[in-house]
Amino acid sequence: MPLFFLPEIVIAVLGASSVGGEVASWCYDYPDYSDCVERSVLDIDSKPKYMLFPRQATGSCGVPQYNFDLCHDQLQGITVMSSIPGQGQAQFDNVPPACMDLVTVLSGSCTGSSPRPTPCGSACVVYSGLTDDDFARISKALGG
Repeated sequence: MPLFFLPEIVIAVLGASSVGGEVASWCYDYPDYSDCVERSVLDIDSKPKYMLFPRQATGSCGVPQYNFDLCHDQLQGITVMSSIPGQGQAQFDNVPPACMDLVTVLSGSCTGSSPRPTPCGSACVVYSGLTDDDFARISKALGG
């Protein structure tokens, strides 16, 4: 930027701030004037914060219930196929994306320490280290 434009820019910035300051102080002095804009356009100061932003319900492992509801909705009308490729393993195919996000939680483990889910595709997951109860729980959750 050429330096000869610098004085005009400085004058414009200083002028705008002095006009803004004068308008703001005038509106402060005359609060009933209809053209003065209030600071809080949303007017959230008069409402308790918990009413504006309610806490979401949480499901298992502190995951928002919305994720489980989305998985449930995506399971409607599809069939998740299950197979047992080896001892202590189970493979689930045709798993909806929302349910793929929950594969660790669906195994009943919040820490990922028991059955280990491993994605085998965009709609496929293989669990290892399963007991019969784990397999029944995951099958029921996925409707497989």
